[in-house]
Amino acid sequence: MNPFSLMSMLAVLALHTCSVFAQVPDDNEGFSLVKQKDNISIYERWRFFPKTNPPVEAREVKGVFYAKTDFKEALNLLQNEKLIYDWQSHVSKFKVYPQTDTTWFEYSYHDIPWPVSDQDHFLIYEIKHQSKDTVYVTFESIVNDKLAPVDEDAHRMRLAGSWLFERQKEKMRITYRIYSYPSSIPRIFTDPVIRSNMMSTIKEYIKLVEK
Repeated sequence: MNPFSLMSMLAVLALHTCSVFAQVPDDNEGFSLVKQKDNISIYERWRFFPKTNPPVEAREVKGVFYAKTDFKEALNLLQNEKLIYDWQSHVSKFKVYPQTDTTWFEYSYHDIPWPVSDQDHFLIYEIKHQSKDTVYVTFESIVNDKLAPVDEDAHRMRLAGSWLFERQKEKMRITYRIYSYPSSIPRIFTDPVIRSNMMSTIKEYIKLVEK
């Protein structure tokens, strides 16, 4: 498919998605439902990116879904260097650097389809809360020139977000939230890619964690 045809297709998809979902509200958090299928719901809202001065408005995406699993399996899948390629299709490089029982670093390189350039990130993950019914994990970008020097072939992403695992009667409710620092590519092109990638990633995560 030539670039002009792809741009036209993305534009149509973006306009269709916005017209159907943009006005559907979530609860009191200010999110809007943008994509929903089976037991997966994708929401978005625009807020200021954490720790920016002056403040920069950025997209926060929230995925809410359910899976038959336990806390150990759900957390292990986030750090599994072999299985990451099975549920994050664009990842071509992935490395975990354990730090403590509740903290680890993660490097990831993503091969992204045009018009978005290849991207990578280096994050610190921290388990902030653990109980018999809940586990809450946060992550955010950090700089580490030794473990993750800047790659000239990729755009270094600035990210922040969390995973919330909540035990329920038959299935675990999982909420994945991620902020991404805005890029220069117009939303009419990036929106369909981001939403589709989030949906497919969650589907594959569920398949693996339920095995």
